[in-house]
Amino acid sequence: MSFPEDGQLVPASPIDLPSIPDVIYRQLRRDLARGVYRPGPLRIRPLAERFGVSATPVREALRRLEAEGLVTLRKNQIVVNALSESELREIFAIRAELETFALRQGAERIKSDRALLNALESLVRSMDQYEHKPEEWLAANQEFHMRIYHAAGMPRLSSMIDSLWIAVEPYLRLYSSTAGSFRASQEEHRSMLQSLRAGDGEAGAETLRRHLSETEEVVAAGISNSNSGGEKG
Repeated sequence: MSFPEDGQLVPASPIDLPSIPDVIYRQLRRDLARGVYRPGPLRIRPLAERFGVSATPVREALRRLEAEGLVTLRKNQIVVNALSESELREIFAIRAELETFALRQGAERIKSDRALLNALESLVRSMDQYEHKPEEWLAANQEFHMRIYHAAGMPRLSSMIDSLWIAVEPYLRLYSSTAGSFRASQEEHRSMLQSLRAGDGEAGAETLRRHLSETEEVVAAGISNSNSGGEKG
């Protein structure tokens, strides 16, 4: 309760706490994105033991992950889905349309937001220092892109983009560990930032589309080599 000047009691707003399935869902989603669970089977019981809960909230969390295409439920077993090359290319085709649209929609807002522009520039500088630290580079790279997309002010669009990123993110380790691709990516980040400073959404979107296409080719090559028994890297 709070006490305004007239002495009347005002009910406090309820605190919106996450449910147990929400907590499990968010943690498993992060784990899948980081590649903690490799493609293949998992069992529900060990997951329930890990979180100290029954199987019910774990199943509820897994159904949400299944709806996003990240896992498949089969009786008492979960299968972490692996992407085929064709599935990867489909995801990147969708990403190219959604992400370039988001950038164009937010370009004018970003141009007038000096704090956001400075934050984006700081992230690019940070990524320059992370060439040999893939985990840090991936985190900064995701924040750079998502801050651009969120500027569109379209939460549903941001949610769709986020789901597609989660599906691909484990494979991006192939991309971020390639030195030539790393340097090309950084140049494209700088080019996008320059376009956004000028409020030129079309130029920024063109660079972003090229950026995604180059990423797609590197990651697809890694998946193809892995499926044919070649070296991962």
